Amino acid sequence: MKFYKTPHDKFEDSKNFDEVDIKKPIGEIKKLDKTIKIDIIPMERVFHFENKFYEKTGISVQVLKQENETWQQTSCLDNLTLKDLNIIGRNSSDDFIIKEISDEFETEEEI
Repeated sequence: MKFYKTPHDKFEDSKNFDEVDIKKPIGEIKKLDKTIKIDIIPMERVFHFENKFYEKTGISVQVLKQENETWQQTSCLDNLTLKDLNIIGRNSSDDFIIKEISDEFETEEEI
C-alpha cells in the first residue's frame, strides 16, 4: 500500500506528487482520536478496502501489486478482490522466476 494526501475515484491512479512520505508514522500524517482497527478481508474488493481505509482514517490509500520487481497501482483492477490481486502478483513473480531459470539452461540446439 501507498498513502496519498487526497482520495482517488474508482479506477483512478493516485498522483506521484500527492504521495505521503513513507518514513512518517501514520500519526504524523493524520491525527486520530482513537485506535482504529481495519480488517483485511481477502474476498473484499480493492476499491471497497481503499474506501473503508479512507473513511476510518481520513488517509487515502492505493493497494499495490508487484509486477516482476516493480510495485504498481491497482487502479484498473479495483473490482478484483484482495485475494485475486495476491494470486495475480504471485503468478507474475512465478513467470519472472521461470523465465530467468529457463534463460540459464542451454537448449538442445546450443549443445
